[in-house]
Amino acid sequence: MTIPGGASILTTTAFGANPLTITAGTTISWLNDDNTTHTSSADAGQWASGNMTPGARFNFTFASAGRFTYHCQIHPNMVGTIVVQ
Repeated sequence: MTIPGGASILTTTAFGANPLTITAGTTISWLNDDNTTHTSSADAGQWASGNMTPGARFNFTFASAGRFTYHCQIHPNMVGTIVVQ
């Protein structure tokens, strides 16, 4: 997942594909390609990237099936969903 330039004014497209459907066991990598800091934070607390400065990357492996919603803690309008099958 690439966080594009200008992501802070985007909503459901701020993290790229939304929803993103993957299989259990897949590792997702978020790359901050913007010029400002962002986070990737699960709404239910399954993961939290912490602050990702420009150029930073965060990885998380989805071990089990489910629907996972997430957001940027700095820019809460940035939202995404990952569906794990």
